[in-house]
Amino acid sequence: MKFLFFGDIMPGGVLPYQDKYIDEKMLKYIHSFDFRIGTLECSIGTNIAFDTSKMASTKSIVFARDEDMFRLQELHLDVVSLANNHAFDLGLTGMENTIRLLDNMGIKHCGAGHNLSEAKKPAIIEINNKRIAFIGCLLNSPRPVIFHKATESSFGVYQVDIENLEQNIRELKSQYDYVVVMPHWCEEHSFYPPAYCKDSGKKMIDAGADAVVGSHPHIINPVIKYKNKYIYFSLGNFLFPDKCMQVPRPMYYPKTREKYLSLKRMWTYPKNIIEPIVAVWKPKNRIGMMVEMDINKEIKSHYNLTCLTADNVLHPYSSIAVNLRMAFWALIIQLPKYEIIIRLYNHHYNLFRRIMDKLPAFNIPVKL
Repeated sequence: MKFLFFGDIMPGGVLPYQDKYIDEKMLKYIHSFDFRIGTLECSIGTNIAFDTSKMASTKSIVFARDEDMFRLQELHLDVVSLANNHAFDLGLTGMENTIRLLDNMGIKHCGAGHNLSEAKKPAIIEINNKRIAFIGCLLNSPRPVIFHKATESSFGVYQVDIENLEQNIRELKSQYDYVVVMPHWCEEHSFYPPAYCKDSGKKMIDAGADAVVGSHPHIINPVIKYKNKYIYFSLGNFLFPDKCMQVPRPMYYPKTREKYLSLKRMWTYPKNIIEPIVAVWKPKNRIGMMVEMDINKEIKSHYNLTCLTADNVLHPYSSIAVNLRMAFWALIIQLPKYEIIIRLYNHHYNLFRRIMDKLPAFNIPVKL
Protein backbone atom coordinates (compact mmCIF):
# COMPACT_ATOMS: atom_id res chain seq x y z
CA MET A 1 0.00 0.00 0.00
CA LYS A 2 1.85 3.05 -1.23
CA PHE A 3 0.74 6.44 0.08
CA LEU A 4 1.94 9.93 -0.83
CA PHE A 5 1.47 12.74 1.69
CA PHE A 6 1.48 16.42 0.75
CA GLY A 7 1.85 19.57 2.80
CA ASP A 8 -0.62 22.47 2.81
CA ILE A 9 -2.86 22.88 -0.23
CA MET A 10 -4.77 25.99 -1.32
CA PRO A 11 -5.83 25.47 -4.96
CA GLY A 12 -6.70 29.12 -5.77
CA GLY A 13 -4.69 32.28 -5.20
CA VAL A 14 -2.85 33.45 -8.33
CA LEU A 15 -3.26 30.11 -10.13
CA PRO A 16 -6.37 31.20 -12.10
CA TYR A 17 -4.24 33.88 -13.79
CA GLN A 18 -1.66 31.47 -15.24
CA ASP A 19 -1.75 28.54 -17.63
CA LYS A 20 0.26 25.99 -15.63
CA TYR A 21 0.67 25.12 -11.96
CA ILE A 22 2.59 21.81 -11.89
CA ASP A 23 5.37 20.07 -13.79
CA GLU A 24 3.96 17.26 -15.93
CA LYS A 25 6.54 14.68 -14.84
CA MET A 26 5.81 15.51 -11.21
CA LEU A 27 2.08 15.04 -11.81
CA LYS A 28 2.75 11.65 -13.39
CA TYR A 29 4.83 10.67 -10.36
CA ILE A 30 1.97 11.70 -8.05
CA HIS A 31 -0.49 9.58 -10.00
CA SER A 32 1.72 6.48 -9.58
CA PHE A 33 0.73 6.02 -5.91
CA ASP A 34 -2.21 4.06 -4.55
CA PHE A 35 -3.46 6.97 -2.44
CA ARG A 36 -2.68 10.69 -2.00
CA ILE A 37 -3.30 12.60 1.24
CA GLY A 38 -2.92 16.29 2.12
CA THR A 39 -4.13 19.21 4.24
CA LEU A 40 -6.67 21.55 2.61
CA GLU A 41 -5.57 24.82 4.24
CA CYS A 42 -8.47 27.04 3.20
CA SER A 43 -12.20 27.31 2.92
CA ILE A 44 -13.89 26.85 -0.46
CA GLY A 45 -16.61 29.13 -1.73
CA THR A 46 -17.58 31.57 -4.47
CA ASN A 47 -19.32 34.74 -3.24
CA ILE A 48 -19.63 33.52 0.36
CA ALA A 49 -19.29 36.07 3.18
CA PHE A 50 -16.11 36.12 5.29
CA ASP A 51 -16.29 34.74 8.82
CA THR A 52 -17.18 37.63 11.14
CA SER A 53 -15.06 36.44 14.09
CA LYS A 54 -11.98 36.08 11.88
CA MET A 55 -12.46 39.53 10.36
CA ALA A 56 -12.87 41.04 13.83
CA SER A 57 -9.51 39.57 14.82
CA THR A 58 -6.64 38.72 12.44
CA LYS A 59 -8.57 39.60 9.25
CA SER A 60 -6.51 36.90 7.52
CA ILE A 61 -8.99 35.17 5.21
CA VAL A 62 -7.74 32.39 2.93
CA PHE A 63 -10.14 30.81 0.46
CA ALA A 64 -10.37 29.27 -2.97
CA ARG A 65 -13.38 29.41 -5.26
CA ASP A 66 -15.57 26.50 -6.30
CA GLU A 67 -14.07 26.59 -9.79
CA ASP A 68 -10.55 26.10 -8.37
CA MET A 69 -11.36 22.65 -6.99
CA PHE A 70 -10.58 20.91 -10.27
CA ARG A 71 -6.91 21.04 -9.29
CA LEU A 72 -7.58 18.63 -6.43
CA GLN A 73 -9.10 16.23 -8.95
CA GLU A 74 -6.10 16.60 -11.24
CA LEU A 75 -3.83 15.71 -8.31
CA HIS A 76 -6.04 12.63 -7.69
CA LEU A 77 -6.34 13.50 -3.99
CA ASP A 78 -8.00 10.76 -1.96
CA VAL A 79 -8.03 12.21 1.59
CA VAL A 80 -7.71 15.73 3.01
CA SER A 81 -7.55 16.97 6.57
CA LEU A 82 -9.70 20.02 7.26
CA ALA A 83 -8.29 20.60 10.75
CA ASN A 84 -6.59 23.96 10.36
CA ASN A 85 -6.98 27.63 11.24
CA HIS A 86 -8.43 28.62 7.83
CA ALA A 87 -11.11 25.92 7.50
CA PHE A 88 -13.87 28.29 8.65
CA ASP A 89 -12.68 31.54 7.04
CA LEU A 90 -15.98 31.56 5.14
CA GLY A 91 -17.95 30.54 8.23
CA LEU A 92 -20.22 27.53 8.50
CA THR A 93 -21.60 28.14 5.00
CA GLY A 94 -18.12 27.87 3.54
CA MET A 95 -17.39 24.70 5.49
CA GLU A 96 -20.62 23.07 4.33
CA ASN A 97 -19.80 24.07 0.76
CA THR A 98 -16.28 22.66 1.08
CA ILE A 99 -17.56 19.32 2.37
CA ARG A 100 -20.24 19.14 -0.34
CA LEU A 101 -17.67 19.69 -3.10
CA LEU A 102 -15.27 17.13 -1.62
CA ASP A 103 -18.07 14.57 -1.31
CA ASN A 104 -19.10 15.18 -4.92
CA MET A 105 -15.51 14.55 -6.04
CA GLY A 106 -15.15 11.43 -3.92
CA ILE A 107 -12.41 12.95 -1.72
CA LYS A 108 -12.59 11.72 1.88
CA HIS A 109 -12.09 14.27 4.67
CA CYS A 110 -11.56 14.51 8.40
CA GLY A 111 -10.92 17.10 11.10
CA ALA A 112 -13.96 19.40 10.88
CA GLY A 113 -17.73 19.19 10.98
CA HIS A 114 -21.06 20.37 12.39
CA ASN A 115 -20.17 19.09 15.88
CA LEU A 116 -17.37 17.37 17.77
CA SER A 117 -18.52 13.85 16.92
CA GLU A 118 -18.42 14.67 13.21
CA ALA A 119 -15.15 16.61 13.43
CA LYS A 120 -13.24 13.81 15.20
CA LYS A 121 -14.55 11.11 12.86
CA PRO A 122 -11.61 9.64 10.90
CA ALA A 123 -11.37 9.24 7.15
CA ILE A 124 -11.10 5.54 6.31
CA ILE A 125 -9.29 3.88 3.42
CA GLU A 126 -9.65 0.15 2.76
CA ILE A 127 -7.21 -1.82 0.60
CA ASN A 128 -6.08 -5.45 0.55
CA ASN A 129 -8.39 -6.28 3.47
CA LYS A 130 -6.65 -3.62 5.58
CA ARG A 131 -8.28 -0.49 6.97
CA ILE A 132 -6.36 2.73 7.61
CA ALA A 133 -7.85 5.52 9.76
CA PHE A 134 -6.71 9.12 9.27
CA ILE A 135 -7.26 11.62 12.09
CA GLY A 136 -7.14 15.35 11.35
CA CYS A 137 -6.75 17.46 14.46
CA LEU A 138 -5.55 20.76 15.81
CA LEU A 139 -3.52 20.11 18.93
CA ASN A 140 -3.95 22.42 21.90
CA SER A 141 -0.86 24.57 22.35
CA PRO A 142 0.42 27.55 24.37
CA ARG A 143 -0.66 29.74 21.43
CA PRO A 144 -3.96 28.43 20.01
CA VAL A 145 -4.63 29.24 16.36
CA ILE A 146 -8.29 28.33 16.00
CA PHE A 147 -11.45 30.40 15.76
CA HIS A 148 -14.09 27.67 15.71
CA LYS A 149 -13.53 24.72 18.03
CA ALA A 150 -16.08 21.96 17.53
CA THR A 151 -18.19 21.00 20.53
CA GLU A 152 -21.05 18.54 20.89
CA SER A 153 -23.44 21.37 20.02
CA SER A 154 -21.45 23.67 17.70
CA PHE A 155 -19.53 23.40 14.44
CA GLY A 156 -15.78 23.70 14.11
CA VAL A 157 -12.51 21.80 13.85
CA TYR A 158 -11.31 18.90 15.97
CA GLN A 159 -9.20 20.80 18.49
CA VAL A 160 -8.00 18.49 21.25
CA ASP A 161 -5.54 18.14 24.11
CA ILE A 162 -2.99 15.35 23.98
CA GLU A 163 -4.67 13.24 26.67
CA ASN A 164 -7.99 13.04 24.81
CA LEU A 165 -6.18 12.51 21.52
CA GLU A 166 -4.29 9.56 23.03
CA GLN A 167 -7.59 8.01 24.08
CA ASN A 168 -9.03 8.56 20.60
CA ILE A 169 -5.98 6.90 19.02
CA ARG A 170 -6.28 3.88 21.33
CA GLU A 171 -9.96 3.47 20.45
CA LEU A 172 -9.29 3.67 16.72
CA LYS A 173 -6.33 1.30 16.93
CA SER A 174 -8.66 -1.32 18.39
CA GLN A 175 -10.93 -0.98 15.35
CA TYR A 176 -8.54 -0.38 12.44
CA ASP A 177 -5.30 -1.94 11.23
CA TYR A 178 -3.41 1.35 11.01
CA VAL A 179 -3.89 4.84 12.42
CA VAL A 180 -2.26 7.95 10.91
CA VAL A 181 -2.50 11.24 12.83
CA MET A 182 -2.36 14.53 10.91
CA PRO A 183 -1.94 17.28 13.54
CA HIS A 184 -1.99 20.98 12.73
CA TRP A 185 0.65 22.22 15.18
CA CYS A 186 4.16 23.66 15.66
CA GLU A 187 5.00 27.31 14.95
CA GLU A 188 4.49 29.23 11.73
CA HIS A 189 7.66 29.96 9.73
CA SER A 190 9.87 28.10 12.21
CA PHE A 191 12.13 25.32 10.91
CA TYR A 192 12.23 23.36 14.17
CA PRO A 193 9.29 22.16 16.32
CA PRO A 194 8.54 23.31 19.88
CA ALA A 195 9.43 20.82 22.61
CA TYR A 196 5.76 20.07 23.33
CA CYS A 197 5.34 18.78 19.75
CA LYS A 198 8.23 16.36 20.20
CA ASP A 199 6.67 15.06 23.41
CA SER A 200 3.14 14.93 21.96
CA GLY A 201 4.33 13.14 18.82
CA LYS A 202 5.90 10.41 20.93
CA LYS A 203 2.74 10.10 23.02
CA MET A 204 0.72 9.60 19.83
CA ILE A 205 3.02 6.75 18.80
CA ASP A 206 2.84 5.25 22.31
CA ALA A 207 -0.97 5.36 22.09
CA GLY A 208 -0.92 3.32 18.88
CA ALA A 209 -0.42 5.75 15.97
CA ASP A 210 1.53 4.21 13.10
CA ALA A 211 2.69 7.57 11.75
CA VAL A 212 2.37 11.29 12.53
CA VAL A 213 2.30 13.72 9.60
CA GLY A 214 2.04 17.36 10.67
CA SER A 215 1.33 20.74 9.11
CA HIS A 216 0.87 24.46 9.87
CA PRO A 217 4.33 26.14 9.88
CA HIS A 218 4.31 26.81 6.07
CA ILE A 219 7.93 25.64 6.15
CA ILE A 220 9.39 22.15 6.29
CA ASN A 221 10.52 20.69 9.60
CA PRO A 222 12.85 17.74 10.28
CA VAL A 223 11.59 14.18 10.61
CA ILE A 224 12.46 11.80 13.44
CA LYS A 225 11.87 8.11 14.12
CA TYR A 226 10.51 6.85 17.42
CA LYS A 227 9.96 3.16 18.11
CA ASN A 228 10.66 2.60 14.41
CA LYS A 229 7.78 4.89 13.42
CA TYR A 230 7.93 8.29 11.74
CA ILE A 231 7.06 11.72 13.09
CA TYR A 232 6.96 14.35 10.35
CA PHE A 233 6.51 17.65 12.18
CA SER A 234 5.71 19.70 9.06
CA LEU A 235 5.66 19.01 5.34
CA GLY A 236 5.55 22.75 4.62
CA ASN A 237 3.61 24.14 1.69
CA PHE A 238 2.73 21.98 -1.28
CA LEU A 239 0.29 23.65 -3.67
CA PHE A 240 -0.10 26.94 -1.79
CA PRO A 241 0.58 29.74 -4.29
CA ASP A 242 0.98 33.47 -3.83
CA LYS A 243 -2.35 35.21 -3.28
CA CYS A 244 -4.03 38.56 -3.93
CA MET A 245 -4.98 40.49 -0.80
CA GLN A 246 -7.24 43.47 -0.31
CA VAL A 247 -7.23 45.92 2.59
CA PRO A 248 -6.73 45.04 5.43
CA ARG A 249 -5.77 41.34 4.85
CA PRO A 250 -8.44 39.09 3.27
CA MET A 251 -7.82 37.32 -0.03
CA TYR A 252 -9.60 38.36 -3.17
CA TYR A 253 -9.69 37.50 -6.86
CA PRO A 254 -9.17 40.36 -9.37
CA LYS A 255 -11.71 40.28 -12.19
CA THR A 256 -9.11 40.35 -14.96
CA ARG A 257 -5.57 39.09 -15.50
CA GLU A 258 -4.51 42.63 -16.35
CA LYS A 259 -5.71 43.86 -12.98
CA TYR A 260 -3.82 41.04 -11.28
CA LEU A 261 -0.61 41.88 -13.16
CA SER A 262 -0.86 45.53 -12.13
CA LEU A 263 -0.67 44.73 -8.40
CA LYS A 264 2.48 45.23 -6.35
CA ARG A 265 4.20 42.09 -5.06
CA MET A 266 5.48 41.96 -1.51
CA TRP A 267 5.92 39.85 1.63
CA THR A 268 3.33 41.04 4.17
CA TYR A 269 3.21 38.62 7.11
CA PRO A 270 1.86 39.47 9.63
CA LYS A 271 1.07 43.14 9.00
CA ASN A 272 -2.08 44.66 7.54
CA ILE A 273 -1.83 46.32 4.14
CA ILE A 274 -2.84 49.77 2.88
CA GLU A 275 -3.55 48.84 -0.76
CA PRO A 276 -4.37 45.69 -2.74
CA ILE A 277 -1.26 43.57 -3.38
CA VAL A 278 -0.01 40.14 -4.35
CA ALA A 279 1.35 38.56 -1.18
CA VAL A 280 4.36 36.44 -2.13
CA TRP A 281 6.03 33.67 -0.19
CA LYS A 282 9.65 33.87 0.87
CA PRO A 283 12.07 31.28 -0.59
CA LYS A 284 11.95 29.10 2.54
CA ASN A 285 8.14 28.85 2.24
CA ARG A 286 8.40 27.65 -1.36
CA ILE A 287 10.15 24.40 -0.46
CA GLY A 288 7.88 21.53 0.55
CA MET A 289 8.04 17.80 1.17
CA MET A 290 6.25 14.90 -0.45
CA VAL A 291 6.35 11.91 1.88
CA GLU A 292 6.31 8.42 0.42
CA MET A 293 4.95 5.85 2.85
CA ASP A 294 4.70 2.12 2.21
CA ILE A 295 2.29 0.74 4.81
CA ASN A 296 2.61 -3.00 5.25
CA LYS A 297 3.85 -5.11 8.17
CA GLU A 298 6.65 -2.58 8.60
CA ILE A 299 6.11 1.05 7.61
CA LYS A 300 8.81 2.40 5.34
CA SER A 301 9.01 6.09 4.51
CA HIS A 302 11.16 8.81 3.01
CA TYR A 303 10.60 12.28 1.59
CA ASN A 304 11.31 14.17 -1.62
CA LEU A 305 11.58 17.95 -1.81
CA THR A 306 9.36 20.14 -3.97
CA CYS A 307 9.68 23.75 -5.07
CA LEU A 308 7.01 26.29 -5.93
CA THR A 309 8.89 28.60 -8.29
CA ALA A 310 8.47 32.36 -8.57
CA ASP A 311 5.94 31.83 -11.34
CA ASN A 312 3.96 29.55 -8.98
CA VAL A 313 4.62 26.25 -10.75
CA LEU A 314 5.40 23.12 -8.73
CA HIS A 315 8.60 21.25 -9.57
CA PRO A 316 10.70 18.51 -7.97
CA TYR A 317 13.59 20.04 -6.03
CA SER A 318 16.94 18.80 -4.80
CA SER A 319 19.24 20.46 -2.27
CA ILE A 320 22.14 18.95 -0.34
CA ALA A 321 22.10 21.99 1.97
CA VAL A 322 18.45 21.50 2.90
CA ASN A 323 18.90 17.78 3.52
CA LEU A 324 21.97 18.40 5.69
CA ARG A 325 20.09 20.96 7.74
CA MET A 326 17.18 18.54 8.13
CA ALA A 327 19.54 15.79 9.32
CA PHE A 328 21.34 18.12 11.74
CA TRP A 329 18.14 19.30 13.38
CA ALA A 330 16.72 15.77 13.53
CA LEU A 331 19.69 14.88 15.74
CA ILE A 332 19.19 17.97 17.91
CA ILE A 333 15.46 17.29 18.36
CA GLN A 334 16.15 13.81 19.72
CA LEU A 335 18.55 15.00 22.41
CA PRO A 336 17.22 14.56 25.98
CA LYS A 337 17.53 18.28 26.82
CA TYR A 338 15.92 19.53 23.61
CA GLU A 339 13.59 21.94 25.46
CA ILE A 340 16.57 23.67 27.09
CA ILE A 341 18.55 23.62 23.85
CA ILE A 342 15.76 25.28 21.89
CA ARG A 343 15.33 28.00 24.53
CA LEU A 344 19.05 28.80 24.37
CA TYR A 345 19.02 28.65 20.58
CA ASN A 346 16.16 31.16 20.39
CA HIS A 347 17.86 33.59 22.75
CA HIS A 348 18.22 37.08 21.30
CA TYR A 349 22.00 37.10 21.78
CA ASN A 350 22.65 33.71 20.21
CA LEU A 351 25.06 34.43 17.32
CA PHE A 352 24.99 30.77 16.24
CA ARG A 353 21.26 31.04 15.51
CA ARG A 354 21.79 34.17 13.44
CA ILE A 355 24.46 32.41 11.40
CA MET A 356 22.33 29.28 10.92
CA ASP A 357 19.33 31.32 9.81
CA LYS A 358 21.42 33.03 7.14
CA LEU A 359 22.91 29.87 5.68
CA PRO A 360 21.84 29.24 2.05
CA ALA A 361 19.85 26.14 2.94
CA PHE A 362 16.68 27.48 1.35
CA ASN A 363 18.04 28.94 -1.87
CA ILE A 364 15.80 28.33 -4.86
CA PRO A 365 17.21 28.40 -8.41
CA VAL A 366 14.78 31.03 -9.63
CA LYS A 367 14.63 34.80 -9.32
CA LEU A 368 11.89 35.81 -6.90
